[in-house]
Amino acid sequence: AVVSTQSTGEQVRNAEREIERRYKEQIADNATTDNASLQETSSVGSLDFNDESEHVAFRNTKMLVQELVNTEQAYVRDLKDVVVGYKTRMEQSADCPAALKTNIDTIFGNIEEIYNFHSKIFLGELERCSESSNVGSVFCTNITNFEMYASYCKNKPRSENFLSCTNEGAYLKQCQREVNHILDLGSYLLKPVQRIMKYHLILEKLLKYAPARNAKRKEELQRALDIMERVPRYANDVIHLMGLEGYNGNFEVLGQLLLQESFLVYINGQRKATPRQIFMFQHAILFSKPAQPKAVSRKISVIQAPKYSYKNHVLLTQVGITRFLSDDINNVQFEIKVFKKEGQKNVGESFVIQAGTTAIRDQWIDKIEHLLFQQFANLKNRAASSVL
Repeated sequence: AVVSTQSTGEQVRNAEREIERRYKEQIADNATTDNASLQETSSVGSLDFNDESEHVAFRNTKMLVQELVNTEQAYVRDLKDVVVGYKTRMEQSADCPAALKTNIDTIFGNIEEIYNFHSKIFLGELERCSESSNVGSVFCTNITNFEMYASYCKNKPRSENFLSCTNEGAYLKQCQREVNHILDLGSYLLKPVQRIMKYHLILEKLLKYAPARNAKRKEELQRALDIMERVPRYANDVIHLMGLEGYNGNFEVLGQLLLQESFLVYINGQRKATPRQIFMFQHAILFSKPAQPKAVSRKISVIQAPKYSYKNHVLLTQVGITRFLSDDINNVQFEIKVFKKEGQKNVGESFVIQAGTTAIRDQWIDKIEHLLFQQFANLKNRAASSVL
């Protein structure tokens, strides 16, 4: 055996110097590799850099695509651990408590469907990408597959509520040890929500570095970015709708949920505004009252479905809209007028709606006007068809 004569302090200093030496060598090696790689890619005949900025943009694009692929691979591994290490084990294991086995759908939602899509389709397509234009097309061709995230997010509050109340934590801890996870199941069930929120960040950067002269690449990336901004927004809208209580009708009659937002509403000329959460559907506008916030629990859900109580809804066939109001100095208000019959009488209602910003107001006005125009065109076409 070799006995060291160095003091503990001297050993620490030597170790620090060795670490620093290796770090500097690694930096130098990486720089050499990067330069060689750039020289190689720059010498390819199909690449023609007009200036240094295009060279840098190309390098950054390659790094971003690689980052996207690497993080996607890690995401698929995490999904597999949840599906195989938890869900499948609970389904097939005889020692799984009945309280968990009978609530598997509540706990996991459609995470297995998400895993199958990412592992069997999306990851492979990303790995075959060589430049950002391919990335844009991969997202665009899979737009319908990403819709499954809305269902997952809709179920997520129920899943979190169940896990926070279950008495079968010991079994879940056993599964956690077997898959060698530091974090608990709840943390891994959050990953699909986190992942769907991050795609647009990488796409924004890829769009930034896309060369201006390659219009097709920029167009595909812009379409992909629009899609991946819309998907989490729709998922968020669904979560809000899930918190609506007191509506006994069929949502399918109202059509697709298009927008939801918090507003202040002046009803029939009232001087005092009333807080309302408004949901815009394809065929109707629904008004609800936000529930009073309750005392904060020790276990705070990451995705808590807010609570709303249903007040009323109006069909778009009964609606007219005023874009500009004379006393709206901040350009944040618009008016919805409702015309309908109650028995033999014509009844009118007025809702002056105040948004938080002009951009939100304009978004809602544009969408309502578009729906009204579509509605008018459909009526006109039906009338023409009946005449023929």
